[in-house]
Amino acid sequence: MKQTLLKTYFLPFTIGMLVLILAGGCKKDQLIIDRTKEYKEVGHVPMDAYDGGWRLTLKPDGVADVNPGGDIVYRGTYKINGSKIKVKTPQDDRSYTFEIISETEIREKKTGVRLKLRTGE
Repeated sequence: MKQTLLKTYFLPFTIGMLVLILAGGCKKDQLIIDRTKEYKEVGHVPMDAYDGGWRLTLKPDGVADVNPGGDIVYRGTYKINGSKIKVKTPQDDRSYTFEIISETEIREKKTGVRLKLRTGE
């Protein structure tokens, strides 16, 4: 009886653990910043001349410029971990978290604002 239980559960358990270990070990960042990339709010309608909507610029050296609407841009740093981009800005002592949707689209976590990679306009 013990050998049957051992055979029944050991192989699926071992395979399951192996899959989890390999999947966790192979996790890569979903976004690679090998050049300056600017993301702009999708579908933003300006209220006045100073309302440019959300923008996020990521540079290869870890520097980020974030504009959470309005006309003030905050400089800070960013880190990418899996499907998240965390931006810290010392000027306004805030941090912003963005969820990576795809290589060309991200979403700000608190507000849900979607930003799309800006290509040559």
